[in-house]
Amino acid sequence: MATLLRAAPPPSAPEAPRPLGRLLALLSNPRQALLAAVLILTGAVGLDALSDPDVWWHIRLGDWIIAHHQIPAGELFAYTAFGNPLVAHEWLSETIFAALAAVGGLFLVTALMGLVAWSAMVATLLRGRLRGAGPVVLAVGLALGARSAETVLGTRPQVFTFALVCWTLWIAESYLRSGGRRVWLLPPLFLLWANLHAGFIAGVGFLVIVVVVEVIKRRWSLGTVAPRRRITVLAAAVGASILAACINPYGPWLFIFAATTGATERAKGIIEWQSPNFADPAMWVLLALLLTFAALTIGVIARPSLRRYFELRDLALAAVGAALALTSVRNTAICVAVMIPPWMAMTAGVVRSFEARRERRQPVARTGRTAPVMGVALFAVGLFGVGAVGVRVVQSASPAGIAASYPSCATALLARSPTTQRVFTAYGTGGFVIHGAWPRASVYEYGESISLGTAVFDDYLRIAAGATTTPTALQLLTSSDTTAVLYSHGALTAELSATPGWTLVADDDGMLLYLRGDASWASGAECSPPATGSPGFGRR
Repeated sequence: MATLLRAAPPPSAPEAPRPLGRLLALLSNPRQALLAAVLILTGAVGLDALSDPDVWWHIRLGDWIIAHHQIPAGELFAYTAFGNPLVAHEWLSETIFAALAAVGGLFLVTALMGLVAWSAMVATLLRGRLRGAGPVVLAVGLALGARSAETVLGTRPQVFTFALVCWTLWIAESYLRSGGRRVWLLPPLFLLWANLHAGFIAGVGFLVIVVVVEVIKRRWSLGTVAPRRRITVLAAAVGASILAACINPYGPWLFIFAATTGATERAKGIIEWQSPNFADPAMWVLLALLLTFAALTIGVIARPSLRRYFELRDLALAAVGAALALTSVRNTAICVAVMIPPWMAMTAGVVRSFEARRERRQPVARTGRTAPVMGVALFAVGLFGVGAVGVRVVQSASPAGIAASYPSCATALLARSPTTQRVFTAYGTGGFVIHGAWPRASVYEYGESISLGTAVFDDYLRIAAGATTTPTALQLLTSSDTTAVLYSHGALTAELSATPGWTLVADDDGMLLYLRGDASWASGAECSPPATGSPGFGRR
């Protein structure tokens, strides 16, 4: 009887697919496998240890901040501007760089920034999916975006801005579409962002554009209109984000600094601050993005059946992103952040239109899942590509790899100087000298050129060119009390070799180190030039 009265067990709920089952399903779908492989490959675009020479002084400034528990108010590393007001707007990035470098060297810093750049691609993928793009279009869009942004990525604080622009727009767009509480992630995000990099102002600007466009759409019933309450809450979150961004060492003034710095830096002729040169093959991918985006926009607007794939805010954001990229190469990644998701949406619409037209003419049989061989192959390609780049990064971030790209021996020699050296060196080498030899050596000019001003930069260019008209390179070196020159073979080094009082003490793979005055302490260095040398070597 007890057996008869025992309740029957309830029917079990269907089991959720196990991880292995989900993986097999993914590998059996060639399109999804292609997307996964491309997403994996995009993890390699931000892995570059040595492309940005500024990483060295960022680490050194972070060391100073950690050691002194404060943010410097004046220039530390350039003797031509020592004590000038310094806006350390990347102080938190620099502190993170220094802490990671102390634990795992340059490779660990590179790995972090590679992950940050990859997170931007993940956010781009999510925004594309939000707009209804399929796996193949998403894969092509990710590849196009990654290749366009690659030229300005690397181990540099501005990569935080690239990633945070992508995530900011995902938060705003997904909230307008489906609501939720994620919109209140924006204020803490901007609190963090304003202390990582001054590019936070781009995020503020884009959010303001989104709110204004949504208000206009609702006022005149243009396209898909978000609920009034969501627009109001988003506007409140943007206001809170602006207030949060004021919590930084410089307060609201940082907004002015961020908005005005670009014009000053472009006047110096620094390449990344200039407009892109589309004769350079490295810029062709960006050009392709701009042209195809324009063509897609015109095509989608022209066809009523495709207009649902177009958003008015896409046009506003893309116009600003394109203007930024065409003004300055360094803004390429921001252009990618705002353009690629709508590019995906419009491309998906065009592709579906062609597929529908083709199926009306001749129905096409849909292929189901296949054996996972192709998926496994695609995954293997993605993993192999990222692994190969990772191995290259490990090698380049090693002491031998660094020495192959920078004058390690000559810098180590300067660090052993019995007196403080004032070193004129190349713009791209200054940060490395700071990292390896400061405070025993300070430099004439380096990547933090904002605090140095345009006059110092102009004089730097004259010295680097070996100017022989007044003021000559030698006169500028003397007036700035420069005691060492570390520069490659050229007009400047030829003048130094022919000038009494300057001694060539090191030849570090073509980077020549000259000292003014007593150079006896530098004899016997591993990178000392040959005793006889080439013409001009060793003259005093």
